[in-house]
Amino acid sequence: MGLLEKADQIRSGEDTQEAPPADLTPPPTVVLDPEPVQEAPKDKPKSRRRERKARTPRTKRTRQVKTLPEGFEEVTSGQRIIRRVSDFVVSYGWCVPIVAIFAWGSNFDPTYFIILGILLVSFNLIFMPRSTGRTVGNWISRTTYVNSKGAAPNPYYLLIKGLTFVAVLIGMTMLATSTSTGWGETSGQIQLAIGLVLLSPPMLDYIFFRFKRDNMGLWDTIFGGVWLVRTTKTAEAKGWLKRLEQLGDYSAERGWLQDKEAGEATAVEGAD
Repeated sequence: MGLLEKADQIRSGEDTQEAPPADLTPPPTVVLDPEPVQEAPKDKPKSRRRERKARTPRTKRTRQVKTLPEGFEEVTSGQRIIRRVSDFVVSYGWCVPIVAIFAWGSNFDPTYFIILGILLVSFNLIFMPRSTGRTVGNWISRTTYVNSKGAAPNPYYLLIKGLTFVAVLIGMTMLATSTSTGWGETSGQIQLAIGLVLLSPPMLDYIFFRFKRDNMGLWDTIFGGVWLVRTTKTAEAKGWLKRLEQLGDYSAERGWLQDKEAGEATAVEGAD
């Protein structure tokens, strides 16, 4: 019983205790910083397209026909022939005895002839054009080469043009050898290809000269227009160059430097 009484006393004591006065002060209000308002991204100004300029129609370039420069005269047919014969004799005259000896059937060592021939070719097609601008045949026939500017052409022009005979000779030999070897063999096919490659430039040169309106060959066109024109005696010629001009005097006295038609006309007049 004592326990029950104590419990009742404890309960009655808790009820009689006054509750603590409530705190009537309102809680402090916390003011939050306003969030920055994000502005809407501004639209980037559209890039202005460049105004296209009105295209002016291209004027077609008219291809100017290259003509002989002023102050020069074209060579006669006689001068052209004398130039070709003289250059052939100087550059390749040594080939004639070699071919004749081989055709005769004799066996000999042509080494010295070949060395001499290489020296003569180098002298007429390399040394002479670089030092005088003319070949031996030009000096004898009183001719020279000029380009569209009235100046001497590149020395390589005379070298390439002068090696036409070598290209034709080796090309024909290769074709003949490939025929005997047989085109079914690899060696025969290689020889045939080399022969055709060597013969192609001379054939194109002939086609250009034959069918072009300006009467220029392949190499004349590639080097920008080259003409064979007349020339006169030069007072500066001395020594062996003067001897070459004397050969030109001899050719002129014989009438070899004239046109064929003019030569025939003068012969008829003399007969009358």
